Amino acid sequence: MQAIKLVTGVTPTCWRPPFGDVDNRIRAIAKALGLDTILWEYDSDDWQVNAGKATPEQVDNNYQAFVDGAKNGKFNERGGIILTHEINNYTMGEAMKWYPVMKQAFQHLVPVGVAYNKTQPYVEKDHTQPSFAEYVSGERKSSDSDSDSTPSGSGSGSQSSGTTSTGAGPGQSSSTAVSSTSKGKGTGNGAISRFGGGTGSSFLLMVVGFVVVCLRI
Repeated sequence: MQAIKLVTGVTPTCWRPPFGDVDNRIRAIAKALGLDTILWEYDSDDWQVNAGKATPEQVDNNYQAFVDGAKNGKFNERGGIILTHEINNYTMGEAMKWYPVMKQAFQHLVPVGVAYNKTQPYVEKDHTQPSFAEYVSGERKSSDSDSDSTPSGSGSGSQSSGTTSTGAGPGQSSSTAVSSTSKGKGTGNGAISRFGGGTGSSFLLMVVGFVVVCLRI
């Protein structure tokens, strides 16, 4: 936490367990550190292509399954989260390729923190982001960023309906998570968030090291 604060100037309030490996003991420790634990339901497995453990076709199928769920009404009541990574040109290219497809299938793609109405993404009070209602209506922008985002994926499932999570496991580097609400009668908050494995940002929300930072978009 101190290292992240030193490098980025902000203290995160949420994180993604590496590989989604977490139990109540770890959740309690994270909570004591002021961190909300974020998990995901869908895994793009994009990072496994470079490791030779998945093919690009399989990754596309994983993204498509997420989109199909939206079209079939799976997310009519709550959003969904898919985990992706910004490790290399391939993983980022996949996120960019599938972003417009997901945007078409889901009613809203917003930062995870926005989906959870987390208007103060950091411990430091000089950083804010819009509530879900403000974000989707365009009424208010965050205190320190612009717009647009992109999705991604890997991990074990989550029950949350829209939260930012991140943290890279061994050989993973950085990650991104997307949560969304399918078009139609869905009322759940949809969100897309991203994390970067460093101090620079790419798409979506930025994250550092193993801990996710609920950034703005």
